[in-house]
Amino acid sequence: MGFFENMGNPQGKLGNIQLKSMNKEHTPVSLWGLKHLDIAPDNIILDVGCGGGMNLNRMAQTAKKVYGVDYSIESVKLSREVNEDLIRMGKVEVLEGNVLDLPFDDDTFDIVTAFETVYFWPDIVKSFGEVKRVLKPGGMFLIGCESNGADNLIMKMSEKFMKMTVYNDEQLCEFLKQNDFKEIKAYLRDGKTKKEIIKYDGKEIVIDDDYNHFSISDRFVQWMTVTGIK
Repeated sequence: MGFFENMGNPQGKLGNIQLKSMNKEHTPVSLWGLKHLDIAPDNIILDVGCGGGMNLNRMAQTAKKVYGVDYSIESVKLSREVNEDLIRMGKVEVLEGNVLDLPFDDDTFDIVTAFETVYFWPDIVKSFGEVKRVLKPGGMFLIGCESNGADNLIMKMSEKFMKMTVYNDEQLCEFLKQNDFKEIKAYLRDGKTKKEIIKYDGKEIVIDDDYNHFSISDRFVQWMTVTGIK
């Protein structure tokens, strides 16, 4: 498997290196996405496509328990390594699995997250339905992406070489609607103007964005977080 193909399903030593790099490079956009999440101490959370495991670690600082699932065994291994202490404490658990057949009962989780991963999901409408299945009634699904669509050269090249599909906020909101999610919102970050655009119910609200973690990517692409309630 080549370098670009390995990005979607990290394997072997190269995959381990890529995952460790992602833990660092995805930190700014992940922290921005997490600021739209109100985690309660009794919450049970699932992170689908948990990658290198850093978001499991972050959410487990507040939540009762956080589960991670990934179809890459290399991701599972590194996530377990990164969260070794929290696993020992019973606050984190990491499993190998596929978003189309999540290894959990119906109505299990208060929150399901997906950071930088929906690009690679097969049959995305069905995948969103599987997420809804494992969410409790009233539970939230949060999707975090580093780009709102493939309308620039960087993302177009990524789509071509990594065999990924880059969605915009309207598409992700539509996939949520097709699965009867409610209270759907899109949060878009304009790093150049330091503004955040909030879209819901046909409205757009623009507010100042006080997020100050440095990232090169937000100078070129519009970050996106989309949420929906079961």
